Amino acid sequence: MPFYLRPRLFLWIGGVVVTSIAVYIFCQPSGIVLRQNIWADLTEAEAIEVLKYVHSASPELNLTAAINASLWDNFVHGIEVVHPNKEDALNFMAGISEHPPPRYARIAIHHGTSQEVYWDEYLLGPLPVSNETKIKPVEYHHRADLEHARNLVPDAASFKEWPYSIAQEVSDITQDLLQATINADGESNPDGLELTFRDPWVKDGHILRWCSFQRAGTRFGAGTLLPQGLYVKLDTTGRDPAKWKVLNWFYNGMLYNSTDEFRDAWRSPGFRKAPINRDGDWTRIEEPTSDVSSRDHPAPLMVHPGGARYQLYREAQYVSWMGFTFYWSFAQSTGVTLFDVRFRGERILYELGLQEAMSLYAGNDPIQGALAYLDSFFGMGRAMFELVPGYDCPIYADFMDTFIYDAERTQQRKRTICLFEYTADYPLQRHSTTFYVTISRNHYLVLRTTAVVGNYDYTVDYIFYLDGTIEFKVRASGYIQGAYFMPGESQEFGFRVHDQFATSMHDHIINFKVDLDIINSRNTLVKINIEPKTKSYSWSEGEPLSTMSLTRESISNETGFNWPANSETMYIVVNNETQNQWGENRGYRIMPGSGIGTPGHLVAKSPQSLGKSASWAFNDLWVTKQKDDEARSSSPRNAFNKDKPVVDFAQYVDGDNITQEDL
Repeated sequence: MPFYLRPRLFLWIGGVVVTSIAVYIFCQPSGIVLRQNIWADLTEAEAIEVLKYVHSASPELNLTAAINASLWDNFVHGIEVVHPNKEDALNFMAGISEHPPPRYARIAIHHGTSQEVYWDEYLLGPLPVSNETKIKPVEYHHRADLEHARNLVPDAASFKEWPYSIAQEVSDITQDLLQATINADGESNPDGLELTFRDPWVKDGHILRWCSFQRAGTRFGAGTLLPQGLYVKLDTTGRDPAKWKVLNWFYNGMLYNSTDEFRDAWRSPGFRKAPINRDGDWTRIEEPTSDVSSRDHPAPLMVHPGGARYQLYREAQYVSWMGFTFYWSFAQSTGVTLFDVRFRGERILYELGLQEAMSLYAGNDPIQGALAYLDSFFGMGRAMFELVPGYDCPIYADFMDTFIYDAERTQQRKRTICLFEYTADYPLQRHSTTFYVTISRNHYLVLRTTAVVGNYDYTVDYIFYLDGTIEFKVRASGYIQGAYFMPGESQEFGFRVHDQFATSMHDHIINFKVDLDIINSRNTLVKINIEPKTKSYSWSEGEPLSTMSLTRESISNETGFNWPANSETMYIVVNNETQNQWGENRGYRIMPGSGIGTPGHLVAKSPQSLGKSASWAFNDLWVTKQKDDEARSSSPRNAFNKDKPVVDFAQYVDGDNITQEDL
């Protein structure tokens, strides 16, 4: 079975409104008894309480109400729930503890009153607010040397206005080279130019960033198809734009060390102009018409004539289906996470959820050649928007809303989560004999979200199968981010797809956390190799025969792996302290998902644009000992602090023994 489970081991693979602590258990007419969802998102009432408290009880933070704040003030940037420590959670879910673990909120504060702008995070609780409630800084046990997370874009308005003023100063050049000028001062000319910005980085104490000129385009979102092959490098150190500098220009393969040098070259005889990457019908996502007449006929649809066969408890954020049960929680940075996943009443997963989505580009220009995104910075949950019935999910699916608490405002996002049962186009099992055929339909349950991060739409599925298998899958769609085509150079990094546009190769590495609990929280990771072997048997009359065999090896210490060639190695999480009736240890196999081949890990070695911010991306599968202070493999604050990240996953893998431990 491709996914048996049960202890407390972390595998990193690629709500209810409670106003009184007297209410802990929900009893449903169906006979299902639900414990309080102790991982549930903050309610709006809780978020309001948190904001009132932090403003009134923490004068040392010098907070300004977000509605009145500028980027030169201190204000609340975001609020999320803090998940309880695992042992406390398990004790409550098992009924050992009468009271649920105390609830806490994590508050991100933008500190903007000094020349160096930064974020700090604080824990506030217990909730609801009472005389026992306190606020304290979040402790990062692996980062004692890190005082706070630096914000390299402290003034978003200036960081756009000043580069646009630079573009206006060279409008005579862009008009000649690109037949367009920058869309400044609120202009929205689709044939005008816009600037896109690579994330800033720090070198020798200076904040640097490259900017790319691209056409605005007639279709919203198509700008990533319209780079113009002109780039400018800026030094934006400090908060005074008067002290910022233009460092370089790059055009048609040539680097210029100042605006004057670029202008002199442009005026000189023999200056070579590159072709223009123009907008047109080619940037459409869909053809408006088709000459295929069969497309006018209705397509097949899946129907659910008897109604849902799962039980959905919206208030508790709890699902039951065909032996599976689970709770879910929502976070702005990572989206949906599942908790207390059980099969036939036994917990197999304590936690399963997305941690980070990273992409690293390669190319021959200053943007594509050194570009890395960490999408939790933009918010995989914050980027969840409405799903389209009949397209994103079947028309009969159940849809759920989520709430965003951003800059002291509540936003209700409609239909951001869907739940549905579906039938595969192949059976779960079948067998034919002379006298009968046995066959089972392959039904499965899907919990789905879509996160729209820039030009990419990520669809994230958690899938449950009748045989006990659990699969998690991510699909990417939207517009590609490509490069201005340079003959003889672009082919090294992609393929030409239009007159002056080429694809840019890039790695998408999606990181999940899987906390398996097989029988209990004491598990072992076993590596089973399939190896060639030559063996003589008593019945082979001494003749050696070529065959294969299994070898088993328990993994003793925290480490990382890659998926093997030819599937010659299996990784299985087992509980060594219990066996089935035939003496076999119970467990789950971890393997690449269906339909995606072998997932990739990072190809580039120690890329400067990532620093230490995503060391989990260098292997397909990691195993670590569960620790409550190693709850996340990444942090949204890593994006601007890549050399000194808030969460450095490499420090989690420190040689701990993991035999019969919580993994």
